[in-house]
Amino acid sequence: MDVKTKQVSFDQLISELSTRLINSEPTETYECIEEVIAAIGDYTEADRCYVFEFDDHIKHMTNTHEWVRDGHKAHIDNLQAIKIDDLPWFFKEMKENHVCIVNDVQTLPPEANAEKAEFDREDIKSVICIGMVANHKLLGFVGCDMVQKKRQWQPTDLRRLSLVADMIANTLERQRTYAELIHTQRELEKANRLLQAQVAQDGLTGIANRRAFDERITNEIQRASRHKTPLALLLIDIDHFKSYNDHYGHLQGDQALKSVADAMFDQLQRNTDFLARYGGEEFVAVISATDEQKTKDSIQQLLEAVRNLKIEHEQSQVAPYLSISIGGYLHTPTTDENTEALISRMISKADSALYRAKSDGRNRGYLDY
Repeated sequence: MDVKTKQVSFDQLISELSTRLINSEPTETYECIEEVIAAIGDYTEADRCYVFEFDDHIKHMTNTHEWVRDGHKAHIDNLQAIKIDDLPWFFKEMKENHVCIVNDVQTLPPEANAEKAEFDREDIKSVICIGMVANHKLLGFVGCDMVQKKRQWQPTDLRRLSLVADMIANTLERQRTYAELIHTQRELEKANRLLQAQVAQDGLTGIANRRAFDERITNEIQRASRHKTPLALLLIDIDHFKSYNDHYGHLQGDQALKSVADAMFDQLQRNTDFLARYGGEEFVAVISATDEQKTKDSIQQLLEAVRNLKIEHEQSQVAPYLSISIGGYLHTPTTDENTEALISRMISKADSALYRAKSDGRNRGYLDY
């Protein structure tokens, strides 16, 4: 193959590989770069071809890709995280000129003694390295080594290697941009989830708030109507809480609210259970896939959980400790019921049962059907 034909063939191959790199997914990029350095190694008749990447501050470099001609030794495993102090002359050349061309390693200047020792260790006789630059930033370099014999690098070699360096630099920059974009998207998703959780969470007690209840009750009604299962709604009120606040102070009142919320939350641990702060000292619970006896049991468990806290309440007219009253409504929704109207009715029915529990002396719960 004559020189002109070989150049056309190389240009065509690089064009094809460039297109592949541009269109490659991140998982395919590694394989594409391997093909590119194999091509440049073959066309330059080098013994070894490789890619090194610098860290952001160009203080370290790592061999990330390597092609080796049959019969020659690979060195990639021994060329990881090389420090600037290990090869100061080479780092300086790459940072200042973005090029390092050595036709004969034995002619390196005295200040490149460390580099000469490394080249000798790798049996390198001639080397050429071209910087990979994208957005005015040096990302690393592409290089070729001659091991069997010395090589007078030609302008054609420089041109070919520069083309490859530009291709890989643009690919790496695209990858980094993509990775940063994915990271940013994940951080935004995380922030949005946190924000949504905060929007749906009561700031004092840490349980769900009224907004979360409005969404949950709608979903549970729709699910119960599809599965034809009963749904219970409980309204819960702390007995004589105003007098508790007046006597013990709002800080202790806030702590009491937290303790009551925690105690009730611990009793409602099924996936189908839901507890929210309804406002002030009022709470609301939704219990799905239940029945009359299970709902009554849940009411009793909530009453006992708060009693067992034994939070002293000297101003209570019911008991020496903080207590709650509960009103509930149990219903099996149907698909022909209007959801908003049903929610209003369930709340109204539960509120009536709560009123009856308060009228009968508080510290108790009633369930309506």
